[in-house]
Amino acid sequence: MYDFIKFIDILNNKPDSFYDAFNLIKNDFHIGKVVIKSTDSFEYLEYNFDKNYINSPVISYSNGGYDYIIYKNSDSHKYNEEEIKDITLLIRVVAVHHKNYLLNKKATEGEFVSFNTKLPNTHGYIKKIEELVKHVDATNYNSYFINLKGFGLVNKLYSNEIGDKAIVYYANKLKEFKEDDEVIGHLGGDNFVAFIKKHRHDDFVKLASNVSVNLQINNTKASLTLVGVIGFTEIGDTTPNYREILTNSSIACQYARATKKLIVKLTQELYEMVISIKNIENTFKDELQRGNFLVYYQPKFDIETGKVVGVEALSRWINNGKIVPPGLFVPVLEKNGEIIDLDLFVLEKLCSDIHNYRNQGHKIVPASCNLSRRDFEHKDLEQKVIEIIRKYNVRTNDIVIEVTETTNLEENERLAKFINTMWENGIMTSIDDFGTGYSSLSVLRDFKVNEIKIDRSFINREVLTESDEIIIGSIIDMAKRLNIGVICEGVETKMQAEFLVKLGCYKAQGFYYSKPVPKEEFEAMLQRIGTVYD
Repeated sequence: MYDFIKFIDILNNKPDSFYDAFNLIKNDFHIGKVVIKSTDSFEYLEYNFDKNYINSPVISYSNGGYDYIIYKNSDSHKYNEEEIKDITLLIRVVAVHHKNYLLNKKATEGEFVSFNTKLPNTHGYIKKIEELVKHVDATNYNSYFINLKGFGLVNKLYSNEIGDKAIVYYANKLKEFKEDDEVIGHLGGDNFVAFIKKHRHDDFVKLASNVSVNLQINNTKASLTLVGVIGFTEIGDTTPNYREILTNSSIACQYARATKKLIVKLTQELYEMVISIKNIENTFKDELQRGNFLVYYQPKFDIETGKVVGVEALSRWINNGKIVPPGLFVPVLEKNGEIIDLDLFVLEKLCSDIHNYRNQGHKIVPASCNLSRRDFEHKDLEQKVIEIIRKYNVRTNDIVIEVTETTNLEENERLAKFINTMWENGIMTSIDDFGTGYSSLSVLRDFKVNEIKIDRSFINREVLTESDEIIIGSIIDMAKRLNIGVICEGVETKMQAEFLVKLGCYKAQGFYYSKPVPKEEFEAMLQRIGTVYD
């Protein structure tokens, strides 16, 4: 008599031990082969006990999308009714345990494996590396973080289904490259990670940075190129923390994306810069409240007379007695959306100074304040700007709001709405970095602006050619015909200033005239040099 209790115990203690369970009872029931297969034939398990089995099922049982089939061995035994009942019971018990096995397997894969690509997810990736380094020297490896450049566009242009196929194709290419003592992972979306031997670095980067994918799209063949942006870090001699290493290679990848590079290695200098950025994010609001952000003033000049025609208010962060370069903290604040707090702070400080100057009888020139593109994500931006200006009773011809054109159509529509609202309230606006957007000519036509600031890139050359003269001259001429003022920023040499005058631009701003200075220095300069409004 077969041992039913032991049969159950084997399945309970090890749910995938179907072979061991049937091996226990194979002689009692003359079993030659057992097959477990999905009805769509994608999954197939086969347990052979007699290679000469009789290819005619003793019993076949279907449940939950799977078929469970038992074949007799090659002896001459004939089953009685009781044996058939017992085999039927056993196969149904196996079906229940198989279902539990599949559920446990799926749960385990969900915890450690990416569903789409079947590559290890974050937990699975770290676990595999920690197992691997028990047998290899970790210092022979690099850690990589890969993001597919502009992949969101694939989903938009085609479909999420096509995008998923492209991701799986890319994952399979990485799998093909991987050797047994290396690890590839998929963190979801278009983010991949890798733990690859250092001597294979060049080959891996060559593959991961450029993969051509051939797909069937709407019954036509299409070829896509998946470009991997790669950040990597070398494993050092110290005992590594692999989650930290994963973070570090991610940091290098983020920096590569931000600087539009395809590959970046995490260095100590880069790491310290990133820590500095984190510090900015964590301390900005407190520093603003403590008064550690100041407003500096950079004057604008009349090129022919050398007198001041205006001024721009700029933020400066004083940290431990030193000025933190705006190029370090402004991009951080723009990225996390806190730049509006700084921009409105500068505007309020500027309006307060203008109000005090007028009350004290000081000289006043039109003063400008710059707004970031991110500021326009706030629907009530217009109202906030107008409220601050009115709060300090600033005359509208004393203030100019500088905005930057964009390459994004939706953002430009939002910008147009802001400019028109300012126009309706009598507040002057200026287009900063003019010429760098995608629709500069339509800006001149459609936006009710008072002034454009020609971007420094137009004149930032050792030699200004006839082509430069034609392009810049055309901008100046068009603006004048439309009754729009023109100023050029970034003027650093006498040659550039003379070049602008020749083309009919008489206002300039830049280090050739003055860098941004504290309020007191600007006041003294205004008294000493004078303004065209004297």
